Amino acid sequence: MSCIRTSVAPYCPSYSVAFKAIFLVRALAATYSNISDCDEVFNFWEPMHYLQYGTGLETWEYSPLYAIRSWAYILVHALPAEITRLAMSANRLQVFFILRIILGAVSAHCEATLYRAVVDEVDPRIGRYLLLALVSSAGTWIASNAFLPSTFAMYTTMLFFSQMLQPPRQHSVKRTFWAIFWVGLGALLGWPFSAAVGLPFALEELLIHSRNQSKKKTVRFRDWRRMRFLRLVSSSILIPLIFIDHYYYDKFVVVPLNIVLYNVFGGDVGPDIFGTEPWWFYILNGLLNFNLLFLAALLSFPALVFTFLVAPDVIPNPPSSADQLKDPLLLFTLKLSPFYLWFAIFTAQPHKEERFLFVVYPLICFNAVMTLFMAQKLVQRGLDRFVTRSKTAAIHKYSRGLVWVVLIVSAAVSVSRILALYEHYSAPIDVYRNAFDLVKVPEPIGSTSTATVEGTEPTVIAASNAGSSLDAKKEIIRVCVGKEWYRFPSHYFLPEGARLGLIKSHFDGLLPGEFQEQSESGYPTSGKSQHPLAIDWRWSAERRPGTSHIPKLMNNENKEVVEHYTPLEQCQYLVDLDYSGRPEPEKPTATSSIVIKETPDLEPRYLQNKEQWEKLYCRKFLDTTVGAGRNRWVRAFWIPDKITLALTRGQPKAWGDYCLARRK
Repeated sequence: MSCIRTSVAPYCPSYSVAFKAIFLVRALAATYSNISDCDEVFNFWEPMHYLQYGTGLETWEYSPLYAIRSWAYILVHALPAEITRLAMSANRLQVFFILRIILGAVSAHCEATLYRAVVDEVDPRIGRYLLLALVSSAGTWIASNAFLPSTFAMYTTMLFFSQMLQPPRQHSVKRTFWAIFWVGLGALLGWPFSAAVGLPFALEELLIHSRNQSKKKTVRFRDWRRMRFLRLVSSSILIPLIFIDHYYYDKFVVVPLNIVLYNVFGGDVGPDIFGTEPWWFYILNGLLNFNLLFLAALLSFPALVFTFLVAPDVIPNPPSSADQLKDPLLLFTLKLSPFYLWFAIFTAQPHKEERFLFVVYPLICFNAVMTLFMAQKLVQRGLDRFVTRSKTAAIHKYSRGLVWVVLIVSAAVSVSRILALYEHYSAPIDVYRNAFDLVKVPEPIGSTSTATVEGTEPTVIAASNAGSSLDAKKEIIRVCVGKEWYRFPSHYFLPEGARLGLIKSHFDGLLPGEFQEQSESGYPTSGKSQHPLAIDWRWSAERRPGTSHIPKLMNNENKEVVEHYTPLEQCQYLVDLDYSGRPEPEKPTATSSIVIKETPDLEPRYLQNKEQWEKLYCRKFLDTTVGAGRNRWVRAFWIPDKITLALTRGQPKAWGDYCLARRK
């Protein structure tokens, strides 16, 4: 049913208008949002860089010994990135942002599809509320452009939920197929645990379809037979995925199964070794990214039950339904339950990360606007009892206005959160963006015999003997980081010939190594011969031997590997954060009776050594240990300076210098 401007139905933007509005915001996010999780860089951007350009950092998850990351997932993203690179002759930095914009477009399509499904299948006003919530929330700003399986699962969850919102019918085979397809795609190609959001749909297919459509004893059998789609979808997705991963890992692996086994049955080497968080972690995360909407989402089921008991007729009746719902409480309970189910499952896990909640970020918005809609209807119904009939229209208008006030206040708080993330913490990605031009890589020796094009393998014209002087020797420039290793945005931000070097810092866990590279002779550096019938394309396993090579030093126990570090003497450039506003630590005096064993300073203030390092580009970065940055409200949200001074009793913000420096 199309929503038009009439006396009974409010104006609702079309899919096209909604897509354009959402995409505009997503394109801005692709350009200005930070990378919030280092796993996005080291587990996804770096492997894709290795496929495209032949170099990159490798984590233990990509070792064929563990194989809990899928090369098929990387390939799905690398293909559009490569097509745009070829079509636009883009350099690697441009490829990075183009792919983020493409991800934003995919997200905009999924969000606009979900919005229209709510308009058509739930209520036009709820659809309008949802559109504003999706566009303005800080959570969707962060998650929509991320190169993460949880974001991919968020896309498929929105498309699945668009199908689930359609009322179950006896012959809704198309609805069943596409719902299972999107859940299966998100679980098998993206993140296996995202299949949990499909459990309420399975119950709905079996319960509501059986109760509402027929009293025959064969109905349940027919419902179970609908699950044949599960086998069809699973095989159509899983078989190509296994084939691609077998090709790159050079062994039979089922990556989704490996992920489940590691996370559920990992035992002492499971995800908990990377840190645990308290039970309220996701509540705090939800409040930061959705503020009032997150509270409303948590209250959606109690609000539904209360509304059903007090005024059941105000529960939304889908515009596409011919008559009143037979069991609205059960129907909307199943619609609201995916968020609750996901939230409960991951709150119970000791190891928590913000990205784990990305899958249900759009469902947080949906549950929230459902609460606001029901609250508005209940307030409206209550006030109707105390006013005359002539004032009823005004009461309805003002009660709807209160919902928009809540949504606008929530949007303002989210914008404040987005501005804070940019102003306080965007220095790393901006510094590396400038590093692409500021880091200079010298021409290789014998460059007259070497033809190199951005994004392609170097073509070396050399004599047949290995000792020929015509062989080109390319110098590798090291751009090093110490304590700031986890804010590195990927090799897409470094020019060709520059590599990241990791300096020892206080972090004593496992840092990534480097993928094994193809030798200049065109054969893998491992020494295994190339099969004469092997496919010799640029992304082939022969040209990317690191996909099947088992690194000897990798482990899944987060144990430090010192061989992954680069000596400081080999670093031509350095990226570091220097907090000039922090007081210097007190040093023991000569008269002190306490004997202190001298230990090397693992995180010296490199940038203060002006005799050795020359600053090329710097950006300010908020110091959260001194000044106004210690206030949790100041560091989490953008607040005008005068209000900041009032909150912190006159203390201004203190800033550090996030800099790219060059060795003198």
